[in-house]
Amino acid sequence: MPGVLKGFLTFLVSAVLSTLTLLLVSLLTGGALPTSVAVLLGLGLGGGYGLEAGALASYDLDTGKGWLELLVDTTWSLPNTLFGFVFGNLIYLWFGDLSKRESEGRGWVVYLPSGPGTGFGHDVLQTLGTVNLGGAGLHEKVHVLQARILGPLYLPFVAFSYILTFTLQVLWTVTLGGLLKLLGVRDTPYFRPPDRSAVGGFFGWVYFATPIELWAYATEHR
Repeated sequence: MPGVLKGFLTFLVSAVLSTLTLLLVSLLTGGALPTSVAVLLGLGLGGGYGLEAGALASYDLDTGKGWLELLVDTTWSLPNTLFGFVFGNLIYLWFGDLSKRESEGRGWVVYLPSGPGTGFGHDVLQTLGTVNLGGAGLHEKVHVLQARILGPLYLPFVAFSYILTFTLQVLWTVTLGGLLKLLGVRDTPYFRPPDRSAVGGFFGWVYFATPIELWAYATEHR
């Protein structure tokens, strides 16, 4: 299939299915999401995502897998896709540039850091929905799969997980962990993540102990 046709179909499918999905949400919620808003969001954000993904040839529409990824991302996993499209692009454009090489046929949109270095985008990668900073790394594609499996439950699940692990970390730190540190039994009052965690320190355990990260680290591709 010619690249131009793939790009057009990606845009068309994304705009149409995003709009239909949001109209269905409007219907099922008794108009809690107004019809006009559903159409504007579907055509604006869904169409915008389709343009971006189409320009990067993100979906391999010569294969059933590519079509399935596109259909899932614009229906069941649409909240994650639109979240990533909005916030991923707003954040990642400050750290890198869109990469067609890393996006083409891989079912996502990738930003690569614009220069050498360390830190965010280099050795600390992140994925929001289907928009990524830094490339595949070890387990970033696992997060895309998680979003596709959990669909509209994914973002609330992630938020609840971080609230839970942060609360546990704080409670431990200001109680038994703090006491053990004062007695010299521990060198830190807080739980520490393992060395393989991409994030260290106090917030490292908060990050690593969330179910999505435990899942990702357990199934990542080396």
